[in-house]
Amino acid sequence: MGSFMVDEIKLALTEAFPQSQIEVKDLSGGGDHLEVIIESPAFEGKSLIQQHQMVYAVVGHWINAPVHALKINTRVKRDL
Repeated sequence: MGSFMVDEIKLALTEAFPQSQIEVKDLSGGGDHLEVIIESPAFEGKSLIQQHQMVYAVVGHWINAPVHALKINTRVKRDL
């Protein structure tokens, strides 16, 4: 289940947060403990809590089954 779950979550986040850098890591080897790292312009002007809520809105239906734990790391992506 591990890599399938990582791929599914990354696809969902990529669709929800276009023009973002997204990384999904399987911390457990079995796909039930994941880390999501997103750098997105969509987070501009949002608090850290709001950013995490935006991510959770996309992936929340996977939490508890099959994903047991999710670590979220967000950053605002700024054009240089």
